[in-house]
Amino acid sequence: MATLSKSSKTPSPRRPTFLVLCIGTVAALACAVGPLWMVRLGVLIAIAMAVISVVSAWRQMDRMVTEHMAQLRELREQARQASSAHHQEMMATIERFTARSASYKAEIARHRAELDELRAGLASANLDAEAKQTRISALNKIVSDLEKQLEQAVDEVELARQVMSLPRRGVSGRRSTPDISGLPLVYPTQERRQA
Repeated sequence: MATLSKSSKTPSPRRPTFLVLCIGTVAALACAVGPLWMVRLGVLIAIAMAVISVVSAWRQMDRMVTEHMAQLRELREQARQASSAHHQEMMATIERFTARSASYKAEIARHRAELDELRAGLASANLDAEAKQTRISALNKIVSDLEKQLEQAVDEVELARQVMSLPRRGVSGRRSTPDISGLPLVYPTQERRQA
């Protein structure tokens, strides 16, 4: 782009060729009006101007081809630099995404390890809870058995109190019953009764 604006600022190489052709044409026409040797001179001038203009046109074409090739080289270089910059930018972007992906993969692996650890802990806690539930069931059964035994013992004690509180022979009901709660429950044998 810069070369295009530079070449437009430089003077056009067509102008000298156009001036040579105009001057040659005017000189050839001027020679055509005179005697024969002037006409021949005019033809020679016209041929010389034609050769000069052809050479000048070829030079101009060579110059234009050279400028065009330089512009193409410059455009190719700019395209190569842009492609290289784009390639570097894309590689940096790919590296960033790769690093980010590796970071995410590591974080996912860490979370999976934590999840597996938590699942193992949960399984262990479930086993402990089942074991404790089994222990609680066993203890509840023991407690219910002990409660039944306690009820039976209470019933036996109540029965024993009722037996002890029955009136004895020869004892009037006026007397208060002695407190025998501290005494051992031993029934007198036959020998003691006779004595």
